[in-house]
Amino acid sequence: MFTTTAEVDDDILFVVRPHWMHLVRPVLALFGTVAVTGFLAALTPPDSTWIQAAVLLAGLAVLVRWSVAPWLAWLGTMYSVAADRLTVRTGALTREIRVVPFARVADVLIEHESFVDRMLGAGTIALVPVDDRERLELPALPHVVRLQSELLVLVERAAAGRKKHVGPPDPEPL
Repeated sequence: MFTTTAEVDDDILFVVRPHWMHLVRPVLALFGTVAVTGFLAALTPPDSTWIQAAVLLAGLAVLVRWSVAPWLAWLGTMYSVAADRLTVRTGALTREIRVVPFARVADVLIEHESFVDRMLGAGTIALVPVDDRERLELPALPHVVRLQSELLVLVERAAAGRKKHVGPPDPEPL
């Protein structure tokens, strides 16, 4: 679900993170790695501590790569929606922030990658820009249909404001 936030900006409407389904594989990797590492460490002879240390170190490396890193990537990804812009924050250790004004967006599209995505209500939102730039894709978001409708309303408001300012200036009174 969307969560409201009271960040530095008071005009943030809601914040969205990627769908929880991205954490299923890291959790399965956590349990599998712990089980396999424990089993292999128990099989090593008691007098060979260096083999046990190597098994535990390899298990830790697999755990960091396949469980901790994806969890940190999920935790560090956040999409903040304000009335006039979308802010994309990515990265847990290093931070990348991208701000997309809705006045530069022409359309908001939904893409479901699988039947499971449709069942869970997840999908990719694609923001199509007004000019010839590449579209911005926000992968695996929850409640994607509701999010698309809310973003379309904000994009239409920005387009209406853009049309008001595009025309020729009003003539000066005599």
